[in-house]
Amino acid sequence: MRERSKDLRVRRTLTAVRKAFNDLVLTRNYNEISITDLTEKAGINRKTFYLHYSSLDDLVAEVEEEMSKEILDNIGEYARKLDLEGCITYFYKYLESCSKVEKKLMCDEHYAFFYNEVVDTVLKSDEFSKFFSMTKYPSIVRSYTKAITAIYKDWLLAGRDTDFSVLTETASKLLGSGYSGIVNK
Repeated sequence: MRERSKDLRVRRTLTAVRKAFNDLVLTRNYNEISITDLTEKAGINRKTFYLHYSSLDDLVAEVEEEMSKEILDNIGEYARKLDLEGCITYFYKYLESCSKVEKKLMCDEHYAFFYNEVVDTVLKSDEFSKFFSMTKYPSIVRSYTKAITAIYKDWLLAGRDTDFSVLTETASKLLGSGYSGIVNK
């Protein structure tokens, strides 16, 4: 996490930049956001923006870092215990608690780069290293683990057509036991 000034003017500027970014995320795809749009919406000039960030990607990297930390704060203990169901349940609860902006960044296909960076950071963390080190092909297992979010995204797109507890239980069984874990016998 970056060290930020305690100066009130700097904090106001950074708050304005973040609010402007959030507003733009809700109305545009990332490739449609420019520094000019951001600075105009924030009520600052470009030079002021560049005092704090080297690029729009730099601002996005800061948001990715914050969300990765927040996710690990929510599910890291379950990963350390190798509790797949706990990881899934609390990851979904985290996603449910996200603001509209955070949900768009994590679930919208136009922000897939954002999701990929956050999830890669989380899955490469010390908290998750044991999950993957116990397998013969960690990169394949890591990719399989990403399916957790695909299940959540499809649930959102379907209008939350099943109860949240059913979603978490079924996703846990599916990812923990494969298809055989959920087939009606």
